Amino acid sequence: MALRVIEIDPAETFYSLRDRLLAGQRERVVLVAPGGRMPLVGLDLVLLRRLADRERLNVGLVTADSRLARQARALGLPAFATLTAAEYYRPGWRRGRRRERVGLTPGEAIAPPDELSRRRLWPVIVLMSLVALGLLAAAVFALPRAVITLRPATLPAQVILDLAIEPQLAAPSGDALPGHTVTFTQTWDTSGPATDDPAADRQRLRALARQGLAAAAPDILAARLGPNELLAPDSVQVATIEEEFTRAEGVARLRLSAGLTAQAVAAADVAAAAYPRLAAALPAGFAPLPESLRLSVSATSGPADHLQVTARADGRARIDTAALTQLVRGQPSADALRYVAGLPLAEPPTLAVWPGWWRWVGRLPLRAERIRLALVP
Repeated sequence: MALRVIEIDPAETFYSLRDRLLAGQRERVVLVAPGGRMPLVGLDLVLLRRLADRERLNVGLVTADSRLARQARALGLPAFATLTAAEYYRPGWRRGRRRERVGLTPGEAIAPPDELSRRRLWPVIVLMSLVALGLLAAAVFALPRAVITLRPATLPAQVILDLAIEPQLAAPSGDALPGHTVTFTQTWDTSGPATDDPAADRQRLRALARQGLAAAAPDILAARLGPNELLAPDSVQVATIEEEFTRAEGVARLRLSAGLTAQAVAAADVAAAAYPRLAAALPAGFAPLPESLRLSVSATSGPADHLQVTARADGRARIDTAALTQLVRGQPSADALRYVAGLPLAEPPTLAVWPGWWRWVGRLPLRAERIRLALVP
């Protein structure tokens, strides 16, 4: 087959080159690029390959530019270093005539996708969708957490207890408490002006000493109590052990040695007896706070084996946090706060949510264990 040679001008465009290619007969055509590495701005190898396929042209390229030659071969165009090689080296033409797919063929842009490719794409789309849904579900269930801070309402409560002390008991029984005896020996000195009647002076000083001991005995014995014990003031007794009376220089003196005794009970037993009565004194839904319990013992001049105690405590509204978190989980934040605000509270509740983007969801976490109700005093 004859070989037609077309020399490419550096200013050549694809359209002028196309006209030159189509002007001649359909023989083998070789395009000769200018010497050196002068860039061919108008030579589009892709368009040239499409033209050769559409018009069934056998087109080759002669160029000394190795980079341009590699590009031509990659597109299926024969490329030669010299015109002689293009004329006589036939294997180069055969390799260059291999059918290569370059870009889109006419009409392919609107052709429907291959059915097999579509089938292969569906599993990938389904798998990616499942992974995305799994990650979203994990984020929704595992990440959000909320803290609702509540300050329950409080009410004061007070009761007066009349408790019996029975030392023989081993444990409290109703209003009867086990007790034990506290003893101490105390010396008391008193003096006064002497009169002509020593017996009267001694009797007067003895009465003063016993009166002073009786007044000081509760404090003296309370100082000897063990930790967390209460003294029964009405059980205090003063018994004279020995007395010494002297008179000198118009002054009468008496030293009285007496034994002090009283009954003591455990404060825990008194608190256990007071707690249910304080709870009964509060409205329904309130419970006394054990840490707020205060006990005070009063002297009543009643029976020696009885103890009168005034118990005071703060009652706080009972809130079942476990049940409440189950009720508000997944609920809109506004509805949940409105429901919680209906509880007996000292001030409106507050809500904190993490992470910050969960606020845009507008709901509490879906899992109850991700919601914490903080009760503050």
